[in-house]
Amino acid sequence: MAQDLRSFIEFVADQHPQHLARATAPVNPNRFEVTALLQRMQQRGEQKMALFEHVVDVEERPSQFPLVFNVFASRPLCALALGLPPDQWKMGLSQAFAERERRPGHVAQVSAREALCKEVVLKGEDVDLRRLPIPMHHALDVGPYLTMACVMKALSGDFYDVTFTKNLLKGPRRMSLSAHAHHHLDAIVGEHERAGRRAPCAVILGHHPALYLASCALSPYGNDDYRTIAGFFDEPLRLVPSETWGEEFLVPADAEIIIEGEVPPGVRETQNPFGEIAGYYQWEMLMPVLEVTAMTHRRGGIMQGIFPGHPEHWHLGGIPKEGSVFNSIRRNIPGVTAVHLPMSGCSRFTCYISLKKEFDNEPRKAAMQAFCDMPNLKFAVVVDEDVDVFNEQDVLWALVTRTWWDRDLTVVDKVQSFRDWLGGAVAIVDATRPKDREFPPKNEIPADVLARMDPDQYLR
Repeated sequence: MAQDLRSFIEFVADQHPQHLARATAPVNPNRFEVTALLQRMQQRGEQKMALFEHVVDVEERPSQFPLVFNVFASRPLCALALGLPPDQWKMGLSQAFAERERRPGHVAQVSAREALCKEVVLKGEDVDLRRLPIPMHHALDVGPYLTMACVMKALSGDFYDVTFTKNLLKGPRRMSLSAHAHHHLDAIVGEHERAGRRAPCAVILGHHPALYLASCALSPYGNDDYRTIAGFFDEPLRLVPSETWGEEFLVPADAEIIIEGEVPPGVRETQNPFGEIAGYYQWEMLMPVLEVTAMTHRRGGIMQGIFPGHPEHWHLGGIPKEGSVFNSIRRNIPGVTAVHLPMSGCSRFTCYISLKKEFDNEPRKAAMQAFCDMPNLKFAVVVDEDVDVFNEQDVLWALVTRTWWDRDLTVVDKVQSFRDWLGGAVAIVDATRPKDREFPPKNEIPADVLARMDPDQYLR
């Protein structure tokens, strides 16, 4: 598997062109034109990667950097990102993620002359972030934001953490760092602040989508995310010494654009409103800042973004969590067959779990494990293995035909605390067939007849 974004785009264009749309006419990201086109595509059911070839920068000058969004717009695209056939977009994709998450890979340090991201190197006052096509996303956003992953390194323990977050542009060499209390980045910033030290940070603006999917695994603090990411490729993950800190801080060698900067201790500035994952604006808050020291990029580097609160945002975080939670549940309940975070719950707030139940307490145990793993989760529905959790109609059918509300609906208070306005209580529905009483069988057509009756041969 190639390790760079450009190769992935070329692969999709050549082998699966139905999943790629190119905007060859000029588009202005500052005036919401990029996100307006993405939303119109979504409304028309066009789940395609979108490459904007002619865009302007923050100050509306023609930009040398094309812009790509919707790399994760559909589950078939995410399957292609992991080297799977696109028709493996259901549990095949989630299980492939789960398997790779369990096998950390290796990294390989390369020299600057071997690194794609070092074709152009800018330092100090030569850096001007306003030259990038940083878009405005939603009408009430306070300013242009980068929406990709940041890399930080802890003082204690030799590990790198890669976390998706957002960066509000504040000046030519200054951004916010949205390190929330639930982020590992917040712990790393705090560790440096207690030591009175500036915290190194790098923003990865474009890389092979497998890197970003792997970075969203539900790994514990202290996990070396570079090694987890490496397990998703067929060869070691290529890293290169940074311009600012040399071999003390390595960055992905095959990135399109890398921004390097430092977080000064004790400094907090405002950011937001910003339209976030749940479809609401996140209110104003204080966050650390990132003082930029260098930017390196490929010639004609393709800048990547995520459209917050829309399908690619949901898929990007949801698919990895399906794999991680599947692994977590299976440690105690080997009969689990599938886990799905549906888009109807923003791939964060609702979870459907199917299992081959051995004991009547297993549905609640599986749901509680999911709540422990995902701090945003509010609602879990557990169904039998004959229900397709990727078909919401099937899940809702089971929910209303296999439940007794007085015994199968459980509300647990004070479980979650991440989003105050969503409340801390969670709900579990056990929509599995009971084992202590008879239950009618599900309607079925004989499998051999169903297999041989091809509508294309009989119907016009």
